[in-house]
Amino acid sequence: MKKVILFFLSLIVGVALFIAVFRYIGVEAFKEAFKSFSWWTIGVVAVLAYAQTFVGIYRWKLILRAQGDNVTIKQLVAPKFAGLTVSYLTPGPNVGGEPVSAYFLKRNAGIGYSKGFASILVDKILDFTYPIPFLIAAMVYAFFKYDISWQAIGVFVFTLLVLIVLLAVFYVQTYRGIGFFSSVIRVLRLHRFKRMQKMIDKMLHFEELIIKFFNHQKELFAKGLILSLIGGIIVLLQFVIVLISLGIEANIVQILMMMVFMILSSFMPIPAGLGSYEAGQVIVFSALGYTASIGVAFALILRAVEVFKLGL
Repeated sequence: MKKVILFFLSLIVGVALFIAVFRYIGVEAFKEAFKSFSWWTIGVVAVLAYAQTFVGIYRWKLILRAQGDNVTIKQLVAPKFAGLTVSYLTPGPNVGGEPVSAYFLKRNAGIGYSKGFASILVDKILDFTYPIPFLIAAMVYAFFKYDISWQAIGVFVFTLLVLIVLLAVFYVQTYRGIGFFSSVIRVLRLHRFKRMQKMIDKMLHFEELIIKFFNHQKELFAKGLILSLIGGIIVLLQFVIVLISLGIEANIVQILMMMVFMILSSFMPIPAGLGSYEAGQVIVFSALGYTASIGVAFALILRAVEVFKLGL
Protein backbone atom coordinates (compact mmCIF):
# COMPACT_ATOMS: atom_id res chain seq x y z
CA MET A 1 0.00 0.00 0.00
CA LYS A 2 2.85 2.34 0.88
CA LYS A 3 4.47 1.79 -2.54
CA VAL A 4 1.18 2.55 -4.31
CA ILE A 5 0.79 5.80 -2.37
CA LEU A 6 4.38 6.84 -3.15
CA PHE A 7 3.84 6.01 -6.83
CA PHE A 8 0.76 8.21 -7.08
CA LEU A 9 2.42 11.02 -5.12
CA SER A 10 5.38 10.97 -7.51
CA LEU A 11 2.97 10.87 -10.45
CA ILE A 12 1.15 13.94 -9.11
CA VAL A 13 4.48 15.76 -8.81
CA GLY A 14 5.30 14.80 -12.41
CA VAL A 15 1.93 16.00 -13.72
CA ALA A 16 2.31 19.29 -11.82
CA LEU A 17 5.80 19.78 -13.26
CA PHE A 18 4.54 18.92 -16.75
CA ILE A 19 1.75 21.51 -16.48
CA ALA A 20 4.18 24.10 -15.08
CA VAL A 21 6.48 23.64 -18.08
CA PHE A 22 3.61 24.26 -20.51
CA ARG A 23 2.43 27.30 -18.58
CA TYR A 24 5.98 28.62 -18.72
CA ILE A 25 6.38 28.37 -22.51
CA GLY A 26 2.78 29.13 -23.52
CA VAL A 27 0.52 27.30 -25.97
CA GLU A 28 1.24 29.58 -28.94
CA ALA A 29 5.00 29.20 -28.56
CA PHE A 30 4.54 25.44 -28.40
CA LYS A 31 2.51 25.44 -31.64
CA GLU A 32 5.17 27.60 -33.29
CA ALA A 33 7.84 25.05 -32.36
CA PHE A 34 6.08 22.43 -34.51
CA LYS A 35 5.70 24.77 -37.48
CA SER A 36 8.52 23.21 -39.51
CA PHE A 37 8.18 19.69 -38.09
CA SER A 38 7.83 16.82 -40.57
CA TRP A 39 5.60 14.12 -39.11
CA TRP A 40 7.31 11.34 -41.09
CA THR A 41 10.18 11.90 -38.67
CA ILE A 42 8.35 9.95 -35.96
CA GLY A 43 8.31 6.82 -38.14
CA VAL A 44 12.04 7.05 -38.89
CA VAL A 45 12.93 7.68 -35.25
CA ALA A 46 10.68 4.79 -34.16
CA VAL A 47 12.56 2.42 -36.50
CA LEU A 48 15.84 3.59 -34.96
CA ALA A 49 14.39 3.13 -31.46
CA TYR A 50 13.54 -0.49 -32.27
CA ALA A 51 17.00 -0.99 -33.78
CA GLN A 52 18.63 0.30 -30.59
CA THR A 53 16.50 -2.07 -28.50
CA PHE A 54 17.45 -5.07 -30.65
CA VAL A 55 21.13 -4.18 -30.31
CA GLY A 56 20.52 -4.40 -26.56
CA ILE A 57 18.78 -7.76 -26.97
CA TYR A 58 21.75 -9.12 -28.91
CA ARG A 59 24.10 -7.90 -26.18
CA TRP A 60 21.96 -9.70 -23.60
CA LYS A 61 22.14 -12.85 -25.75
CA LEU A 62 25.97 -12.68 -25.63
CA ILE A 63 25.92 -12.31 -21.85
CA LEU A 64 23.67 -15.35 -21.49
CA ARG A 65 25.93 -17.31 -23.84
CA ALA A 66 28.87 -16.46 -21.59
CA GLN A 67 26.89 -18.03 -18.73
CA GLY A 68 26.43 -21.20 -20.80
CA ASP A 69 22.85 -20.52 -21.91
CA ASN A 70 22.10 -20.56 -25.65
CA VAL A 71 18.90 -18.68 -26.39
CA THR A 72 17.40 -17.20 -29.53
CA ILE A 73 16.66 -13.53 -30.14
CA LYS A 74 12.97 -14.46 -30.35
CA GLN A 75 13.03 -15.87 -26.81
CA LEU A 76 14.45 -12.60 -25.48
CA VAL A 77 12.05 -10.15 -27.14
CA ALA A 78 9.15 -10.50 -24.68
CA PRO A 79 11.38 -10.44 -21.54
CA LYS A 80 13.22 -7.36 -22.84
CA PHE A 81 10.15 -5.33 -23.73
CA ALA A 82 8.31 -6.34 -20.54
CA GLY A 83 11.28 -5.16 -18.46
CA LEU A 84 11.63 -1.92 -20.41
CA THR A 85 7.95 -1.12 -19.96
CA VAL A 86 8.03 -1.64 -16.19
CA SER A 87 11.29 0.33 -15.89
CA TYR A 88 9.79 3.19 -17.91
CA LEU A 89 6.81 3.43 -15.56
CA THR A 90 8.87 2.95 -12.38
CA PRO A 91 10.11 6.14 -10.67
CA GLY A 92 13.90 6.26 -10.88
CA PRO A 93 16.87 5.83 -13.24
CA ASN A 94 15.47 3.34 -15.77
CA VAL A 95 15.34 0.45 -13.33
CA GLY A 96 12.58 -1.64 -11.80
CA GLY A 97 11.77 -4.00 -14.65
CA GLU A 98 14.64 -6.42 -14.02
CA PRO A 99 12.62 -8.96 -11.95
CA VAL A 100 9.92 -8.93 -14.64
CA SER A 101 12.50 -9.61 -17.37
CA ALA A 102 13.96 -12.46 -15.30
CA TYR A 103 10.49 -13.97 -14.81
CA PHE A 104 9.67 -13.89 -18.54
CA LEU A 105 13.13 -15.22 -19.39
CA LYS A 106 12.50 -18.21 -17.15
CA ARG A 107 9.10 -18.77 -18.73
CA ASN A 108 10.28 -18.35 -22.35
CA ALA A 109 13.73 -19.94 -22.26
CA GLY A 110 13.73 -22.08 -19.12
CA ILE A 111 16.68 -20.19 -17.62
CA GLY A 112 16.73 -20.14 -13.81
CA TYR A 113 15.65 -16.91 -12.17
CA SER A 114 19.03 -16.35 -10.48
CA LYS A 115 21.04 -16.81 -13.69
CA GLY A 116 18.60 -14.68 -15.64
CA PHE A 117 18.65 -11.89 -13.08
CA ALA A 118 22.47 -11.95 -12.95
CA SER A 119 22.64 -11.56 -16.75
CA ILE A 120 20.26 -8.60 -16.55
CA LEU A 121 22.41 -6.93 -13.88
CA VAL A 122 25.51 -7.33 -16.08
CA ASP A 123 23.56 -5.88 -19.01
CA LYS A 124 22.47 -2.91 -16.89
CA ILE A 125 26.02 -2.28 -15.65
CA LEU A 126 27.24 -2.10 -19.26
CA ASP A 127 24.48 0.42 -19.96
CA PHE A 128 25.63 2.63 -17.11
CA THR A 129 29.35 2.30 -17.94
CA TYR A 130 29.80 3.35 -21.56
CA PRO A 131 28.33 6.92 -21.35
CA ILE A 132 30.59 8.07 -18.49
CA PRO A 133 33.43 9.58 -20.64
CA PHE A 134 30.90 11.40 -22.84
CA LEU A 135 29.00 12.75 -19.84
CA ILE A 136 32.20 14.12 -18.33
CA ALA A 137 33.26 15.72 -21.64
CA ALA A 138 29.85 17.33 -22.12
CA MET A 139 29.82 18.61 -18.54
CA VAL A 140 33.26 20.25 -18.84
CA TYR A 141 32.39 21.82 -22.19
CA ALA A 142 29.05 23.15 -20.91
CA PHE A 143 30.69 24.57 -17.79
CA PHE A 144 33.06 26.77 -19.80
CA LYS A 145 30.94 27.49 -22.88
CA TYR A 146 27.35 28.09 -21.81
CA ASP A 147 25.42 30.01 -19.21
CA ILE A 148 23.95 27.15 -17.20
CA SER A 149 22.77 27.78 -13.65
CA TRP A 150 24.99 26.64 -10.79
CA GLN A 151 22.05 24.66 -9.40
CA ALA A 152 21.76 22.60 -12.60
CA ILE A 153 25.52 22.08 -12.74
CA GLY A 154 25.56 21.07 -9.06
CA VAL A 155 22.83 18.46 -9.54
CA PHE A 156 24.58 17.06 -12.58
CA VAL A 157 28.02 16.90 -10.92
CA PHE A 158 26.59 15.22 -7.81
CA THR A 159 24.66 12.63 -9.83
CA LEU A 160 27.65 11.90 -12.04
CA LEU A 161 30.03 11.55 -9.08
CA VAL A 162 27.67 9.12 -7.32
CA LEU A 163 27.44 7.03 -10.50
CA ILE A 164 31.22 7.05 -11.04
CA VAL A 165 31.95 6.09 -7.42
CA LEU A 166 29.43 3.23 -7.47
CA LEU A 167 30.76 1.88 -10.77
CA ALA A 168 34.38 2.24 -9.61
CA VAL A 169 33.68 0.35 -6.38
CA PHE A 170 31.77 -2.30 -8.32
CA TYR A 171 34.57 -2.93 -10.83
CA VAL A 172 37.40 -2.84 -8.25
CA GLN A 173 35.63 -5.23 -5.89
CA THR A 174 34.51 -7.51 -8.72
CA TYR A 175 37.97 -7.85 -10.26
CA ARG A 176 39.42 -8.49 -6.80
CA GLY A 177 36.94 -11.36 -6.52
CA ILE A 178 35.37 -9.84 -3.41
CA GLY A 179 32.16 -8.60 -4.98
CA PHE A 180 30.15 -5.41 -4.70
CA PHE A 181 27.17 -6.94 -2.91
CA SER A 182 29.40 -8.71 -0.37
CA SER A 183 31.03 -5.37 0.44
CA VAL A 184 27.67 -3.65 0.91
CA ILE A 185 26.41 -6.48 3.13
CA ARG A 186 29.58 -6.36 5.21
CA VAL A 187 29.64 -2.55 5.58
CA LEU A 188 25.95 -2.34 6.49
CA ARG A 189 26.20 -5.55 8.56
CA LEU A 190 23.03 -6.87 6.96
CA HIS A 191 23.94 -10.46 7.86
CA ARG A 192 22.86 -9.68 11.44
CA PHE A 193 19.22 -9.64 10.33
CA LYS A 194 17.93 -13.20 10.07
CA ARG A 195 14.87 -12.09 8.11
CA MET A 196 17.15 -10.87 5.34
CA GLN A 197 19.21 -14.06 5.11
CA LYS A 198 17.25 -15.51 2.19
CA MET A 199 17.62 -12.29 0.21
CA ILE A 200 21.34 -12.09 1.08
CA ASP A 201 21.89 -15.66 -0.16
CA LYS A 202 20.27 -14.74 -3.48
CA MET A 203 22.39 -11.59 -3.78
CA LEU A 204 25.58 -13.57 -3.15
CA HIS A 205 24.55 -16.09 -5.80
CA PHE A 206 23.94 -13.27 -8.30
CA GLU A 207 27.31 -11.86 -7.36
CA GLU A 208 29.11 -15.15 -7.97
CA LEU A 209 27.73 -15.28 -11.52
CA ILE A 210 28.61 -11.62 -12.14
CA ILE A 211 32.21 -12.07 -10.91
CA LYS A 212 32.58 -15.09 -13.17
CA PHE A 213 31.48 -13.04 -16.18
CA PHE A 214 33.74 -10.03 -15.58
CA ASN A 215 36.80 -12.06 -14.59
CA HIS A 216 36.61 -14.83 -17.20
CA GLN A 217 34.75 -13.30 -20.15
CA LYS A 218 36.80 -10.18 -20.86
CA GLU A 219 36.44 -10.49 -24.63
CA LEU A 220 32.66 -10.64 -24.33
CA PHE A 221 32.79 -7.72 -21.89
CA ALA A 222 34.59 -5.68 -24.58
CA LYS A 223 32.00 -6.74 -27.16
CA GLY A 224 29.25 -5.73 -24.74
CA LEU A 225 30.73 -2.24 -24.37
CA ILE A 226 31.04 -1.91 -28.16
CA LEU A 227 27.39 -2.91 -28.59
CA SER A 228 26.44 -0.39 -25.89
CA LEU A 229 28.33 2.28 -27.83
CA ILE A 230 26.51 1.30 -31.04
CA GLY A 231 23.22 1.64 -29.16
CA GLY A 232 24.32 5.09 -27.98
CA ILE A 233 25.17 6.14 -31.55
CA ILE A 234 21.68 5.08 -32.66
CA VAL A 235 20.18 7.27 -29.92
CA LEU A 236 22.41 10.10 -31.16
CA LEU A 237 20.99 9.63 -34.68
CA GLN A 238 17.47 9.85 -33.27
CA PHE A 239 18.35 13.17 -31.66
CA VAL A 240 19.88 14.52 -34.90
CA ILE A 241 16.83 13.59 -37.00
CA VAL A 242 14.34 15.12 -34.55
CA LEU A 243 16.41 18.31 -34.26
CA ILE A 244 16.68 18.71 -38.04
CA SER A 245 12.91 18.21 -38.37
CA LEU A 246 12.43 21.05 -35.87
CA GLY A 247 14.78 23.31 -37.81
CA ILE A 248 17.71 23.02 -35.39
CA GLU A 249 21.28 22.36 -36.52
CA ALA A 250 23.15 21.41 -33.36
CA ASN A 251 26.75 20.27 -33.13
CA ILE A 252 27.84 17.00 -31.55
CA VAL A 253 28.69 18.55 -28.17
CA GLN A 254 25.31 20.29 -27.95
CA ILE A 255 23.56 17.00 -28.72
CA LEU A 256 25.62 15.26 -26.04
CA MET A 257 24.45 17.93 -23.58
CA MET A 258 20.84 17.15 -24.50
CA MET A 259 21.56 13.46 -23.87
CA VAL A 260 23.13 14.38 -20.53
CA PHE A 261 19.98 16.16 -19.36
CA MET A 262 17.86 13.28 -20.66
CA ILE A 263 19.86 10.89 -18.47
CA LEU A 264 19.69 13.29 -15.52
CA SER A 265 15.91 13.55 -15.78
CA SER A 266 15.65 9.75 -15.56
CA PHE A 267 17.14 9.91 -12.05
CA MET A 268 14.16 11.92 -10.82
CA PRO A 269 11.78 9.68 -8.81
CA ILE A 270 8.89 10.32 -11.20
CA PRO A 271 7.15 7.71 -13.41
CA ALA A 272 8.34 7.99 -17.04
CA GLY A 273 10.28 11.11 -16.06
CA LEU A 274 7.02 13.00 -16.59
CA GLY A 275 7.69 16.73 -16.47
CA SER A 276 11.33 16.33 -15.46
CA TYR A 277 12.33 15.25 -18.99
CA GLU A 278 10.62 18.30 -20.50
CA ALA A 279 12.01 20.64 -17.82
CA GLY A 280 15.53 19.31 -18.40
CA GLN A 281 15.33 20.06 -22.11
CA VAL A 282 13.96 23.55 -21.39
CA ILE A 283 17.10 24.21 -19.31
CA VAL A 284 19.58 22.91 -21.87
CA PHE A 285 17.88 24.42 -24.95
CA SER A 286 17.64 27.81 -23.25
CA ALA A 287 21.32 27.62 -22.25
CA LEU A 288 22.25 26.77 -25.86
CA GLY A 289 20.39 29.82 -27.15
CA TYR A 290 17.32 28.06 -28.53
CA THR A 291 13.74 28.69 -27.45
CA ALA A 292 12.34 26.73 -24.52
CA SER A 293 9.36 25.66 -26.64
CA ILE A 294 11.68 23.84 -29.07
CA GLY A 295 13.13 21.95 -26.11
CA VAL A 296 9.68 20.83 -24.99
CA ALA A 297 8.71 19.82 -28.53
CA PHE A 298 11.94 17.83 -28.82
CA ALA A 299 11.26 16.03 -25.53
CA LEU A 300 7.63 15.24 -26.42
CA ILE A 301 8.54 13.75 -29.81
CA LEU A 302 11.08 11.40 -28.22
CA ARG A 303 8.59 10.56 -25.46
CA ALA A 304 5.91 9.73 -28.06
CA VAL A 305 8.34 7.41 -29.87
CA GLU A 306 9.22 5.63 -26.61
CA VAL A 307 5.55 5.19 -25.69
CA PHE A 308 4.82 3.82 -29.18
CA LYS A 309 7.79 1.43 -29.00
CA LEU A 310 6.64 0.02 -25.67
CA GLY A 311 3.02 -0.22 -26.80
CA LEU A 312 1.69 1.92 -23.95
